[in-house]
Amino acid sequence: MNSLTQLAMGSSQDALWALCFAVGAGCLLTVLSRRLQLPTIVLLLLGGFALGPEGLELLDPNALGDLLPMIVSLAVGLILFEGALTLDLKEFKETSTVIKRLLTVGVLITWLGSGLTAYLVFDTSPAFALLMGSLIIVTGPTVIVPLLRRIRVQQKLGSILHWEGVLIDTIGVFTAILCFEWVVEGGGAVAIPSFLLRVASGAAIGFIGGYSIYWMMKKHWVPDNIANAFALASAMLIFGATELIKPEAGLLSVTIAGMIVGIKKPRQLREIKAFKAEIVDLLIGMLFLLLVARLELQQFIDFFTMGGGWVLFSVILIIRPISIAASAWGTPLNIREKALLSWVAPRGVVAASMASLFALSLSHNDNPVGDPALLESFVYSVICATVLIQGLSAGLFAKMLGLQRPAPNDWVIIGAHHFGRELARKLMRQDEQHVLLLDTNARNIALAKKEGLPALLRDGMEAEKLYEEEQALFGAGYVLALTDNIELNQILMQRWGEVLDNEKVFGWIPLDSPTTEDQLTGQSVFGDLSRPAVIGSELLQGESNFETVLWEEGKSLASGDWHPLFIRRGKQLKAVPHDASLKEIVKTEDEVICLRRAEGFLLRALHSGGLLKLECNSIESLYQQLAYIANEHVPAISEEKVLEDLAEQGRVFPAFLGHGIAIPHVYCEDLDYRICFVAQLNQGLTIPGQSEAIDFVFFIISPKGDSEGHLATLADIAKNCRTERMRTQIKSAESVDDVIVAIGG
Repeated sequence: MNSLTQLAMGSSQDALWALCFAVGAGCLLTVLSRRLQLPTIVLLLLGGFALGPEGLELLDPNALGDLLPMIVSLAVGLILFEGALTLDLKEFKETSTVIKRLLTVGVLITWLGSGLTAYLVFDTSPAFALLMGSLIIVTGPTVIVPLLRRIRVQQKLGSILHWEGVLIDTIGVFTAILCFEWVVEGGGAVAIPSFLLRVASGAAIGFIGGYSIYWMMKKHWVPDNIANAFALASAMLIFGATELIKPEAGLLSVTIAGMIVGIKKPRQLREIKAFKAEIVDLLIGMLFLLLVARLELQQFIDFFTMGGGWVLFSVILIIRPISIAASAWGTPLNIREKALLSWVAPRGVVAASMASLFALSLSHNDNPVGDPALLESFVYSVICATVLIQGLSAGLFAKMLGLQRPAPNDWVIIGAHHFGRELARKLMRQDEQHVLLLDTNARNIALAKKEGLPALLRDGMEAEKLYEEEQALFGAGYVLALTDNIELNQILMQRWGEVLDNEKVFGWIPLDSPTTEDQLTGQSVFGDLSRPAVIGSELLQGESNFETVLWEEGKSLASGDWHPLFIRRGKQLKAVPHDASLKEIVKTEDEVICLRRAEGFLLRALHSGGLLKLECNSIESLYQQLAYIANEHVPAISEEKVLEDLAEQGRVFPAFLGHGIAIPHVYCEDLDYRICFVAQLNQGLTIPGQSEAIDFVFFIISPKGDSEGHLATLADIAKNCRTERMRTQIKSAESVDDVIVAIGG
């Protein structure tokens, strides 16, 4: 093997190691930062210096050679594609005046002000100074969102900062590309036409690519199991095709493609967003390590020697406050709120990536038009200063200004069905207790919003992503999984237990569930209640209602119909595990929020059923007719399943009350309410072990999981058939209304 071959192999191995190490170490640092609840960028910046040539020398980005600019460019493109998927033009139109001004007037002030400062302090051209200023326009949602969650500013201010960070990325990138074109081409006469060509080619391919992705998904050409891979591959193809036509136009094309897919909302969009978010986390970790490891401490020393400190002072303490003052002019924001907005403006991964990308391109330019090292030093110094200084002090600053909200006290209820909506309405208090509903059922969310309740059409399984990205969840401190599916509630509790403390995660788990508390993440609540859908049906029909009771020493709630759900103590809510546990946790003067299930379980079930006149010669024939009638009355009820359950019940515990009355009863998974049919038999059935022939039947079908209501209905039958007079009156009824009158009387 000759020396050239060995050299090539060694170079390839070094490049492979650099790429693999950057991906692996970046992901590990991201995980660590999430665990420590620190901004991801902080550990990535420190890790880049520590692992690179200036530190432990474990990572050498230069080993990638000419591949590095391509990797950075593609990674930035994919990051912008993912960000564009979340953009919504309607949301931009609905944002406040301050946000719209920040994205227009504020961008101009930041750009021109930073450029002017760089021009006055550094010995550089006006065009290069404007390029430097354009790179720090973006604030970056990957930094601002975790920061807002940690400092807990008032919701109005959090909303402004959040939307500025989400929407400003694309504006900043477009501005930076125009400035870069201007600098490289040497003036507007060449730069503007070249920029327009870049915009035209990028926009055209982006529109075509975005609509192609949507169209193929709409036509079901893309199987669900590869939709994520298809979206990723399509974004890379769009980016690559545009770069062939005009370098750096790929960033625009993937942004537009992602925006179109996000606006058109194909069926698989939710899964694509989740998948892309994970890819972006991986890319951000890799990018920061590769880019920061390239930097040398000497270039930062030179930067501050040249007056970089004055530039940072100007950017943070002069230009940002002027931008906020102009954007908030004539709005209700007071001086304290403007001061906080002026202080919080951290830069992130897009600024860093674009700076390094331009620096790499400029370093290969035959005609130097500026100092690439100065460009990178300026941008990374702004990133470090804004993230570290502002990030560490923003919470204290907000507290001093009286703009910090108390510790998260709001609740998230996963399940926007009728029970969830009514419970949220009962728990909410103006300016004190907020409740947010989550559901994947669009109809439930639409109903919640129509009723004036905060609600999001999102999957509660995406706990970490929701908690980090959704502004509406910034005050959330407690989560209640309230779906009909016990296993799903357990999984939801586990997912949310990873982002909140276990004692702040709750879920509906009935007492008869085989799962023990030791096997749960979080705490089970409402153990005596039926399925949420059953409770929702009762609330809808006025058969149940919420009541608030002020607890006093020695007080007790009537058993059976009263179910304590929450204890309100001051501004705190405490969920009640089950009815019997109330006395262990309640204190005098506590408010107890209860669900009161009205009496008369049998009467309500009879209203849903009817009276039948049957002719049968055996118990099997009776069961067959009952199963058929149940299916005919409610098609969702399986005739075969009812017949099977009745037969099994007859073998295990025959349903005979005595006095010629039978009470066959089953559960049905697809029911949300209870049904009771009454049947008169034309000819009595003689049953072994029964002293009287069966001539009257109560046939009960209850929702699965509603054991309390089911048993209460059976108890009502036994109570009302206790005397011969009542039995005679019931058996002689001509209609179900006569039975209801007899029982009600």
